[in-house]
Amino acid sequence: MNIASSAFTGKKAGLVLGCSLAALCWAAGAQAQAQAPAAPSAPAQAPKVVDDTSIEEIIVTAQRREERLQDVPIAVAAVTGQQLEKQGILTTNDLGRAVPSATITNFSGYVVPRIRGVGNSVIGPGYEGGVATYIDGVYIASAPASLLALHNIERIEVLKGPQGTLFGRNATGGLIQVVTHTPSADPSGTIEIGAGNYQTATADVYVTGGLGGSVAADFAGHVGGQGKGYGVNRFNGKDVYKANDDIAVRTSLLYTPGDNTAIRLSADYQKNNGSLYTSSQLAPGTGSPLPQGYINSAWDINADLDPYSTYEGGGVSVRIDQTLGFGHLSSITAYRKSDNAVFSDIDSTPTPAVGISTHQYDHQFSQELQLSSGATSPIQWVTGLYYFQSAGRFDPVKAMLFGPFQQPSPLGTIGTSYTYGNQRVDALAGYAQATAAIADQTNLTVGLRYSTERHRLDASQSFDVVGGPSNVPLPAIPNQSKRYSDPTWRISLDHRFSPEAMVYASYNRGFKSGGYNVPSPAAPAFAPETLDAYEVGLKSDLFNRRFRLNAAAFYYDYKNLQVLKADGVVTTVYNGAASTVYGLDLDFEARLSSNFTLSGGATLLHDRFTDFPAAIIANQVPGGVVTTIGSAKGNRLPQTPDFAATVTADYHVPTSFGAVGANVSYSYNDGYYSQPDNILRQPSYNTVAATLRMELPHGIGLRLWGRNLTNAKITQNLSAGTLNSVVTYAAPRTFGLTVSADF
Repeated sequence: MNIASSAFTGKKAGLVLGCSLAALCWAAGAQAQAQAPAAPSAPAQAPKVVDDTSIEEIIVTAQRREERLQDVPIAVAAVTGQQLEKQGILTTNDLGRAVPSATITNFSGYVVPRIRGVGNSVIGPGYEGGVATYIDGVYIASAPASLLALHNIERIEVLKGPQGTLFGRNATGGLIQVVTHTPSADPSGTIEIGAGNYQTATADVYVTGGLGGSVAADFAGHVGGQGKGYGVNRFNGKDVYKANDDIAVRTSLLYTPGDNTAIRLSADYQKNNGSLYTSSQLAPGTGSPLPQGYINSAWDINADLDPYSTYEGGGVSVRIDQTLGFGHLSSITAYRKSDNAVFSDIDSTPTPAVGISTHQYDHQFSQELQLSSGATSPIQWVTGLYYFQSAGRFDPVKAMLFGPFQQPSPLGTIGTSYTYGNQRVDALAGYAQATAAIADQTNLTVGLRYSTERHRLDASQSFDVVGGPSNVPLPAIPNQSKRYSDPTWRISLDHRFSPEAMVYASYNRGFKSGGYNVPSPAAPAFAPETLDAYEVGLKSDLFNRRFRLNAAAFYYDYKNLQVLKADGVVTTVYNGAASTVYGLDLDFEARLSSNFTLSGGATLLHDRFTDFPAAIIANQVPGGVVTTIGSAKGNRLPQTPDFAATVTADYHVPTSFGAVGANVSYSYNDGYYSQPDNILRQPSYNTVAATLRMELPHGIGLRLWGRNLTNAKITQNLSAGTLNSVVTYAAPRTFGLTVSADF
C-alpha cells in the first residue's frame, strides 16, 4: 500500500492540502459563526457542557502555561491517564498506538521516537534525539523504556513539529511531555496486581495524602518481571526476549506556604535488566558469511553469546512557583544520572565471530528560570533562561573480534578492542514569546530563542590479542571541542470563528546541534540539523461538542539530517544533506452517546531525500552485506510510513452491581524503510489491543486485556552492518488479567 505516493506528487500537492484544510476550517467556522464571542483578545472560554455526551476538556501546557487544548495554535495530541489505562498503554513504546504520527522504536532499552518522520535512530554518550522527552518540565536526555510504567500519569502531550522557542532543549521533530499527578492533601490511592502469559507478573501502587500543615505527598511504584521469554536461544536453550526485573518508583512532596507559593520536590528511580531489547537474529531474506543456525519463530535467536542489558538510573528535581502581582515566576532545577550496560552478539549466528559490550554512564544538570504574564494580561507573554550540562561516557565499548573472551577460534586471531570516550555538553539558551490580539478574535504569536552550546570529546582506544600483547594503544585521538549556536523562532497567526472553531497558520524554525561520535572517536564531528516547518491547522468542536476534529497540513524543509551509520561493530552518526516532508494529520473524538466514545487519528506523509550524495548503501548479497557509497536522492526517510492510523472504541455501561466496559483499539501502519538506502523494510502491519473491564463496589476493578492480538512482527532495530543485517522485534501477542482496588 502506497497511499502517499499516489496522493502526493510534488510540492503542489502540499499547497493543495493547505488550501483544502483552509476551506475545511472556513466551513467549520461558518457552521458556528452565530455563536462567536464578543471579547476580541481574551482566550475563548470553554462552551457549556450541554449534557453528558459532550467531550471533556483537556488542559495542556504546550505553550508553558495552562490552556484548553482547543485554544492552542499548535498540533498537539493529548492522551489522559484514564485513556492510557483503558488502551493498555503501559510503556512509552506503546504510545504510537494512540498517536499515529509518532513512530516509536526501542534500541537497547532506550526509547527512539519519531514524529511526522523527524527524529533520530541513534543512542550514545552525549547524543540527544530529535524528539525531546520531558517529565513535569524536566528534560530527560536519555529516556529509558519504562518511562510510563507508573500509575501517577495525569496526561501525555505529544507536540508535533519543531519546538525551538519555549522548551529547554531544541527539538527538530517535536516533544513528548509527561505530566504527573500533583500530590493532594486528600488521602486516596490505587493498588493493582496483574498476571499474564509468558509468566508475567506486575504490581503497581499509587498513594497520595496530606502530611500536616501545608505539605502533601505522593508515591508511585511499579514492579514487574517475566518468568518465560518470548523466544529461545536455540544455541543453548535459554530464554530470550525476557524482562527479568523492572522496578520503578517516583515520589513528590508539595509544600504550599501561602496562596502564591508552591514548592514541589520530586525524585524517581528505575532499574531493569533482561534481554528484551538486545535479542536479535538475521533479518528476513538476508544472508551471512557465517554458518546460520536454526530458529523457530521471529522471537527466537541462535547466537553463541547470550544478549542482555541492564539499566539503573533516576533523578531529583525542585520546582518553585511564585505568583507575582503582574505575572508568574518559576524555577526548575534538576539532576539525573544513569548507568546502562548492553552485551550482544553482533553477527547473530552460533559462530564465535563478533560480539560487543558497552557500558554507558550519563549524568545531567539543568536549571530553568521562567517569567510569564498573568492570566488577565492583554498580551500573553513568557520569557526565560535555560542552562543544561551533561556528560556521557563509554567505559568502555568492548568489541570482541573472532571469538569469545580468551578462547581459541577456528577463524583466526582473537582480538578485543576497547574504546573509552567522554562527551561533555554545556548549553545556554534565552527565549521569549508573546501573543497579542491584532484584530477581532485574531491573535499573533511571535517567539525567539537563541541557543549556544559547546561539545567536548576526549577518548582513547586500545587492543588486546589473545595469546599475545594486551592493552596495545592505538593512535592517539586529540581532545576536541566545538561550539554550535543558532537562533530559532516561531510566528503564528490564529483566528477564532466561534467558541467551537479556530484556525491557525505558523512558521517554525527547529535546530539540533551537532556533536561527536563517541563509539568511533576518530570520525569527524557531525553537523547540526535544521528544519523549517510551515503549517496550517484547525481546532474544532462540532455538533454541540459531541465531535472534535483537530487537523493540520504541514511542509518541512529538513537539512543536514543526522542519520545512523554502521561503523564496524558500532553505530555512529553522519549527515544527510537535505529532505522534504509534507502531509496531513488529524485527531478526532466522537461521543456517540453517554456510554460510547469513538476516537482516533491518521497521518498521511510524503517524505524524500532531495540531496544525499554520500549515503552508505548496504547491498544485501547471498554471503552477507557489501557496503558502497552512493546517492540516496529520492529515497524515503528511515522509520517513516506513508500512512498510519488508529481507531479506538470505548463502551461503558452502568449496572446494578457497578459498571462494565470494553475498549478496543485498532492500529495500522503501512510500513517503512529502516535506513536511507531503502533496502531493509518493515512491512505493513495491523495491531489490535482490547480491554474488558468490570467495576465492582468498594472500588474493586477487574481488567481482562490483550495487546498485539494480531501477533504482528514489528521491528525495533532493523539494521545492516559491515558483516550482515540483523533485526529485533517488539513484543508478540500478550494477554492477562489485572485486579485493582481504589481507596
